[in-house]
Order: sequence, then C-alpha cells, then structure tokens
Amino acid sequence: MRNTRPLWISVIFVGVLIVGSLTGFFTKTLQPTLGLDLEGGLSVILAAPAGTPRDVLNQALENIRSRVDAFGVGEPEIFVSGTNIEIQLPGLAPGTIQARAKDQYCLEDPEGTSYGCAADQATVQSAIGDISVTPVPKTVCIVNGNGQPLDQKKLCFGAQSLADSALQGITVAPKASASPSASVSPSPSPSASPAPPTAGAGQYCLTDATGATFGCFPGKAGATKAQGALSTKVTQNTYCLTAASTTAPSPAPTPTTSPAKAKKSPSPSASPSPSPSPSAFSTLSTEDHPAPLPCSFGTKAKAQEALAALTPVHATQTFCVLGSSGKNLGCYLTRPEASARQQETGQQHLLEVIGETARLEERQVQQIVGPTDPSYASIPLTCATPEEQQTPSCGFEALAKKPVVYMGSGGLKYELGPVVISGSEITKATAVYQQATQTNLQTGWAVQFQLDKTGASTFADITTRLAALPQGDPTKQIAIAVDRKIISSPQVVGAITGGNGVITGSFSEQRAKDLATQLNAGALPVELTRQSVQTVSPTLGKQSLRQGIVAAVAGLIALFLYLLFYYRLLGVVAWLGMSIWAILALALVSIAGGQFGYSLTLAGVAGLVISLGVTADSYIVFFERLKDEVRSGKTPRSAVQPAFKRAYRTIVAADSVTGIAAIVLYVTAVSSVKGFALTLGVATGLDLFVVYFFKRPTVFLIARSERLVNLRGFGLTSGVAAEPDAISGGSR
Repeated sequence: MRNTRPLWISVIFVGVLIVGSLTGFFTKTLQPTLGLDLEGGLSVILAAPAGTPRDVLNQALENIRSRVDAFGVGEPEIFVSGTNIEIQLPGLAPGTIQARAKDQYCLEDPEGTSYGCAADQATVQSAIGDISVTPVPKTVCIVNGNGQPLDQKKLCFGAQSLADSALQGITVAPKASASPSASVSPSPSPSASPAPPTAGAGQYCLTDATGATFGCFPGKAGATKAQGALSTKVTQNTYCLTAASTTAPSPAPTPTTSPAKAKKSPSPSASPSPSPSPSAFSTLSTEDHPAPLPCSFGTKAKAQEALAALTPVHATQTFCVLGSSGKNLGCYLTRPEASARQQETGQQHLLEVIGETARLEERQVQQIVGPTDPSYASIPLTCATPEEQQTPSCGFEALAKKPVVYMGSGGLKYELGPVVISGSEITKATAVYQQATQTNLQTGWAVQFQLDKTGASTFADITTRLAALPQGDPTKQIAIAVDRKIISSPQVVGAITGGNGVITGSFSEQRAKDLATQLNAGALPVELTRQSVQTVSPTLGKQSLRQGIVAAVAGLIALFLYLLFYYRLLGVVAWLGMSIWAILALALVSIAGGQFGYSLTLAGVAGLVISLGVTADSYIVFFERLKDEVRSGKTPRSAVQPAFKRAYRTIVAADSVTGIAAIVLYVTAVSSVKGFALTLGVATGLDLFVVYFFKRPTVFLIARSERLVNLRGFGLTSGVAAEPDAISGGSR
C-alpha cells in the first residue's frame, strides 16, 4: 500500500478536478464563451492611412477596445492586420426588453414621467413637500441708474456671471472724436444727466473692451458717476422645480440663566444644535433612471401648476433592457425609456462611437470671423476635406503646436492658437445633468472632466493669464474642439486651479455619455476609415457545430468499441482517459473565456477534435509498447514500468512537434486560425497531463492487481495478448 500511495494520490487529484469541472458545468459557473461564428455578431474593418506606424495602430486598437468594453460587449476580438484594424463583436444582437415585477411608489407628473421612487407612499408624499418653484435668470442685462438696459443686443447675457464680467469691463475713456457723440446717452440718475459742454472740457464715454461706447458725458466726473450707477438686472426668468437636499433641524430650546448667574457667566455656552437631516426627496431611489426635475417654465404660474400636478403613483413593474448575452443594461420605469436605451446599444450606434476619432483639443481663441466679414471667404479651414485628413500633415502631433482654423456653430470660423490641453491629459470624464443653481445658471447635459497633474498645472497657468485680460477680448476664450469642430468657446472668468472642468455645448444625454466614453478610452491617434461592416448570423455556425458534435459522439462510440474489443480492460482506461481529457479541455476553454477573453469558434472546435485524435494515439502507443514487453516474456507487473518509460518519451516527442506547430501557427496566423492553433496547443499539453497523472497510475494499479490482470477474457493479460508459449524441445 505504501508503494501505491503516490499512484492513488494522482488518481484522486484528477478525480477532484473532474468533480469541480462538472459542478461548474451543472451550476453554469463554467461556460465557454462562444465566438462570432457560433453566437453571431458584427465584423468591422477600419483602415488607417498607408504607412501608419505599427505602434500607432496598436494604440488605436487599445483605445477601440476600451470603447467596446464600455458598451458591455462580451469578449470582443480586435486585432491589427497590415494597416487595418479588424473588430469582431460576438453577441452584438439587438437587446430585449423584459418586464419585471417591482412594487414601489413613484413621484410622477400627468404625462407619466417619474422623478424618483420609494418603497412606501408616505416617503413620496413627503418628497413633494421638499420641492419648490425657483426662478432662474434667463436674461441678465447691464442697466443704468433708472433701471433701463444700456444695450439690449450687446449688454444682455444668458448668465449672471457673464453680465458681472461685462460690467467689470466697462470703463470711462475719453471720446475718440471731438464732435458730439451721436449715441444715445444713458441717464444713470437724474443728477448724472449730461450737461452742455463747457469750453475746453473733453467728452468721456462708457466704453467696453472692444471700444464700443454706451453713452458720453461732457466731463470725466459725470461719466464716472454714470459708471458707478451701472448695475445688473434680471430682465427675464425661467422657473424650475428644485428640491432641497436636506431639511433644517427644529431649533433647540435656548437655555435661560438667572440674572445672578448671568453676572458670573455672561456668555453661557450654547447647546449643540442637531445637524440637518436628508430630505425625503434625496432618499428617493434612482435605480430605475428617473428624470431630472423640469426647469423650462416660462412663468411662475406654470411651474406651480406642474408642482401641484405631481402625485405618488403605485408602480408594479419595471422594464429592463437585456443584451444578447443576458447582461442587464439598465432598468426603466416606462417602456419608451427602455426602448430608447435598447436603441442606444444597437449596432449602428456602437459603430459610430468606436469609429469616431474623438480627438479633443482646447486652444486659445485668436480671432472669430463671421460670414459677414469681408475676409471670411479667404480664410481656409484646417484639414477640411477627407483627403487632407488622411495625410500625415493633418495628424494630431503635426498640428498640436500650430495655429489652426476650425468651424464653429453659426458658420463662425475660429482662428486658434496651439493646443493647450488635449484629451490625453484627461484622467476621468463623466456625463452629468446640470441643474440650475445660484452659481451655475445653465441647465442641460455636460461632461465633467479631471486632468492629470501636468494638465492641471498647464490649465491653471493658462486660465490665470486669460482671466486678467479685459472683458470682450476674443483671446480671453478657450475653444473646445472635438475632431476639428468647435463645441463651445467659454470665456475665462477666473483661474481654474483644481484640475477640474466642465465641457458644455448643448449636448443631448446620449452625446454627453458617448463623449465621456471616448474621453475615458482616449482619442484614436490616427484617422480611420470604415471599409466594411458585416452582420454575422450564428445559424450556419450553430448548425455546423451541431453536426460536428453528432459526428464526434458517433466517432467516440466507434473508437470505444474498437478499443474495448482490441484492448479489453485497457480500452476502458483509454475511454475514461479521453473523457477526462474532454471535460478538462472544456473547463480550460471556459476559464480562458472568463479570464483572458478567449472565444470558442468553429476553428477552435476543430483544434479540439484534432487534439482528441492525438490523445487516442498516446494511449495506443503505450498499450502497444506494453504488449511488446509482455510478449518478450515479462509479467504485466514488471512490464508496465519500462513500457511507460519508453512510450512516454515517444508521446512527449510527438506532442512537442504538434505543440511547436501550434505555436508557429498562432504567431504567424490571423483571425480564426489563431483560435485553431490555441486550442490545438493547449489541448496537446493537456494530453501530457492526463497521460501522466491518470493513465500511468491507473495502468500501474491494474498491473499490480492479480485479479484484474487475470480477469477471464477481460483482464490486462487478455488486452495485451497472452504470454508466449514455452519453447518446445529438450529431453524429458
């Protein structure tokens, strides 16, 4: 027993692996990831310009992979072939919408739009009490002392901060011409009205950074007084529904003191007041993607009407979008919202996101030229045509330190300086919906970003320098461009030193999320052109797989009957060994799919089938060698050791040749041939494992059992042929 202990340990070890693998299969924790031809999906080829360096293509490949991963596509296959990037996305079929039971109460308006849910109705009712109507400035103008706007077109703004900056930029300056001003002089106050000019007195005007005047006065004192009377005034509001995030605590009773004690302790210490508690609205669940509170009412009455219409509604189900692989892509309270999410994850939308270069640049504005400017037609755009964009001179590195001209909204041409901040310096980007507040008067979707250390330092330097420029100077703006298109050009009001920023540009929700995804993954370092797009159906692949499985089972049965007839008990060992090999091979494929992104394709199945034939050869080599040893006069017990030693050398040599061929094929081949080479190589290595840790100890243990060796018609001796007859001859 002592000599057989290592043999038993080896067999038990293999048995534990088999039990674990079968448990994983039955519990579905181990399942192979199917490839494009077995599951269906999308095949895309993106072409780079001729002569693109290999390292640039590899960087583009990694960025595309990050974008695909953000969509939750299972195990994509992305590789470089020449100057092409081939993308195979298995399982990218339209998602399905599944209605699920969920008992909750939601805060809804009459149109069915939900703004949050809770488990009980009382919480939702309390949340309504936390909502109020808040006016948000829509138009803010600079006005004189009488409250009249100085200039409706030039000095009215959509945000309080812009109006404040413009107000600070208005100064008192001498009038350029000695003739009386033709502009209408404002009346900042009754006492500041312009007086008749006196002899020798110059005229002074209220002037902004561009030189435009907004009223002139016969003396500097009058102009200065008019400037001091200027202020900002909200001339038009929009009304929003806003909810408090906390509720104020009830005031704690103030301890009283007697006059006598007051003399000794005139300043008694106040008792600590309780901290504010979260409001009921802030506790509402956002799991089912509720909508933000509305903020677009033209009058206060309409906003109050909308607030009064909010009611708790009993909801009994939610609609979840499931990908083709079963992954939950989000749950929504209404089917239309779920349908919109389903469309967002479709093939066409993914193609748009992964193929877009998404190169973000922030450049200082040098000049803005409108279509009415005489020089407009003579200013060419930088890299405007697709042909130019494919040339090296239009690459990011080539243009980073050069001035460029990009197109903005309204047909404006922006003359820009060198790149200040690029997308590569953004470490994190998040799509957010901005509610109107006192410090942020704009509502809508935006992208918040965070810069790395180098980018934060550069951004702080440039914003500090631009903040000191006078209001109205076009060079005070930083233009944000994505793929040579200006999406916004905000003015720098103050230095931004925290390394954080916000990109606005009238984004839709999906565009903001896509831009955040692209910024997180990184811009493509080269312009790619979509060469071909093919939707692959899994029907043919699954039919081939089904036919292959039927053929494999039939072949295994025939092989088992042959081995059983020819090798008897050893045939059973061979059949068990190949079954163990098949289970472990499938387990390895499943683990590789979950851990390393390997997808099983028809080519991979072919590799496994061929490896099964190699495994069968390993058993035959051993058994035939054992037969030779027994026929030479040895007993099965003494023959098994040298037989395995010699046979194993042959098996290792044969498997090594197959393994080397698989490695060479994997390194030199592309696409599905790599899957064939990978499964062939791994399965061949697995054959050596099963031969040494299962077949060797099992046959050794059988050879040491007299009962199994001499089992009538089925024993080891029967399997390797009877011992040779004694040589006749000699004297009696």
